[in-house]
Amino acid sequence: MNRRKRREQRKGREEAKGDYPSGTGVDGGGLARRLLSGRPFGYYTRSGPLGQAIAVLPPALLDRVAVVGLGAGTIAAYAKPGQHWTFYEINPADEAIARDPRYFTYLGDSPATVDVVLGDGRFSLAATPDGSFGLIILDAYNSDSIPIHLLTREALALYLHKLAPGGVLLFHISNLHLNLEPVLAALAQDANLAALVQHDPSNQEIFSHTGKLSSDWLLLTRNPAVLKSLATDSRWQTPELQPGLPLWTDDYASVFPIIRWD
Repeated sequence: MNRRKRREQRKGREEAKGDYPSGTGVDGGGLARRLLSGRPFGYYTRSGPLGQAIAVLPPALLDRVAVVGLGAGTIAAYAKPGQHWTFYEINPADEAIARDPRYFTYLGDSPATVDVVLGDGRFSLAATPDGSFGLIILDAYNSDSIPIHLLTREALALYLHKLAPGGVLLFHISNLHLNLEPVLAALAQDANLAALVQHDPSNQEIFSHTGKLSSDWLLLTRNPAVLKSLATDSRWQTPELQPGLPLWTDDYASVFPIIRWD
């Protein structure tokens, strides 16, 4: 993707994010209705990359799902009866807020079995049996200070061990300041994985009417067949490598080469 297009997408994300969640571009009542309706919004809308991916994955892969990063628990809106979803969250305050029905009801309203495990996501996942999950969603990278230890060769190897056969890793890599796509592209190449990425645009008008924010999501799997329908969708592309970018490992990782300067 060329620099101009990336700059336009980032501008759209900044414009929408400026109205989220404070509500300056959407009436407070409208925002409250979206929050309390149980429908995923923001980065997580059903029309966006997350919703597209979950809609086409084999149902068996969704029987057991892990999510690293809880937030408001919005992703729990995708869980269905009979499924078991486990959220891994390092901040106990986040769980308290996500479970408080005065603010959010995604966890409480979910028809699935939903657990929250407090602690570092990587270390907590390490304690689970191999092959436990059909889908692992990594939703911990959109802050200004990202947890690098969740995005290294060793971390990826751990995630792959925890996946069931044919399982999928889904990374939420929206970030105003860092371009994480080439980091994961290099890791995918190193591990011989199939990979797809989508940069889903939005703007203030779209957010005001639908609650949708621009977002970037990247899929990895050992089994390209599970991504067949997405691979023919023009919205999903092969992630771009960045020449000269060192592979991130537990011993070495630098954000300097992936800073968005423009």
